[in-house]
Amino acid sequence: MLEIVNTKYGKVKGYPGNNQFITVFKGIPFAKPPIGDLRWREPKKLEPWDGILNAYKYASIPWQDRFSSEGGILAANEFYVRDYERDEDCLYLNIFTPAKSKDEKLPVAIYIHGGGYETGYSYLNAYDGESFAKEGIVYITITYRLNVFGFLAHEELDKESENNSSGNYGLLDQVAAVNWAFENIENFGGDPNKVVLMGQSAGGSSVQNLIETDLLENKIKRAIMQSGGGFNYKGALEPLEHETAKKFGKSFLEFIKAGSVDEARKIPAKKLLEQYIEFKKVNNNKLMFIPNIDDYSLKEESTHFLKSGKHPDIDYLIGATSDEMRDKSIIVDEKSVENFAEGRFERDIAKDFIEKMQDYKDEYFNDNIGDEMRAATVAFCENQIRIGYRPAYLYRFNYVPPGAEKIGAHHSVEHHYVFKTLNRSNRDYKLKDYKYALLLSKLWANFIKNGNPSTEEFEWKPYEKSLKEAMLIEDKGIFMGKIKKNKKEDYLIKYFLNK
Repeated sequence: MLEIVNTKYGKVKGYPGNNQFITVFKGIPFAKPPIGDLRWREPKKLEPWDGILNAYKYASIPWQDRFSSEGGILAANEFYVRDYERDEDCLYLNIFTPAKSKDEKLPVAIYIHGGGYETGYSYLNAYDGESFAKEGIVYITITYRLNVFGFLAHEELDKESENNSSGNYGLLDQVAAVNWAFENIENFGGDPNKVVLMGQSAGGSSVQNLIETDLLENKIKRAIMQSGGGFNYKGALEPLEHETAKKFGKSFLEFIKAGSVDEARKIPAKKLLEQYIEFKKVNNNKLMFIPNIDDYSLKEESTHFLKSGKHPDIDYLIGATSDEMRDKSIIVDEKSVENFAEGRFERDIAKDFIEKMQDYKDEYFNDNIGDEMRAATVAFCENQIRIGYRPAYLYRFNYVPPGAEKIGAHHSVEHHYVFKTLNRSNRDYKLKDYKYALLLSKLWANFIKNGNPSTEEFEWKPYEKSLKEAMLIEDKGIFMGKIKKNKKEDYLIKYFLNK
């Protein structure tokens, strides 16, 4: 097994995983700590170190609110289990490798966590790289700056930047982590020409941003986007216009009474986070610190970019769950339908939407973000067909696991299955769940390795013009079939594709 590995910046020592055939390296830095004057600046190259870095411990997590529900309290309580130390010094990655030597040239998967660009970290309790490493994959999890620390845009920051851009520090952290892997992963037994990006929720949206940026050209072999990313016109996690992002940044500095960016840099991190949380409250918890189209790391609105085929023609696996953020307690009436339409669409389209939704059902409007996520995955597959790119593999997770009867097939429900971490959950999983986990984790691993997820047991066919089907995960089994779309989802798909 590998133990001490040379990187371009120094030696690192890994330790046996729970499965002792696997070596785990925890807390390897991939950029300089973004502290002090480096707050709100692009990540900087590491300085080499002497001696051997003991990579036995996960690093501190990025500054974030202590708990943010992801997929309902049930799921969130199983992910955010401990209150880990928070620090601006947070740019570290973790590697799980099955390699016995550096010459094995194994496929590499880089996982990007979700959390709405506000919360999350690379070692949530539901995540684990060992099951993928067991399949012959070098698996990496990364961290990036979040919320106001990672996505503050401001005119002063534009002027400081040699690229005349600001607000995408978290995205640039992700770029730096991928570049670090590209430079160093060969010594961990990986092949830098077989790098696959994988993410869920904001992590899925991050994967999409990374396939669209010029900064990683020709470095990505395949991509997996789960409940995030896809073909979504101005959705909740889609990048903001740069001027809008700067307006939010200016408002924040005014709110905290900071006369300049330099003055704000001197505010202790804990206090800055508290001020950010208060700022969110007075702005109805709106997502204001997310990636933006800065004309450097991101240059174009996503659907226009995808529609013109500027993204790489590589293998894609994409999907969503049937209930995502559904809240069945929401009471829907005609006014709430009008409010949604007027807030989401241009005036003439809003009028058309309202007319077509006269016979609406509550289920059309008690999971608005989820409807967009689901529609975006289908629209992405349709766009691949339209522009003549290779077809994507589409899934829909409809199965409601034990204990989730009230919230359904919720956001993040697939984690325990894809990572084979059912034993870390407090739910009363049955034999069926373990069978599902064995198959789904194998399908994901096969896609990472080959670009085709199919196994001897199950053929997952791509979404093609001649067969527009998805892999459906349901109570009665896992099988290929047509996705059932509600009237609103169908409208959104057509709206996205016509932009």
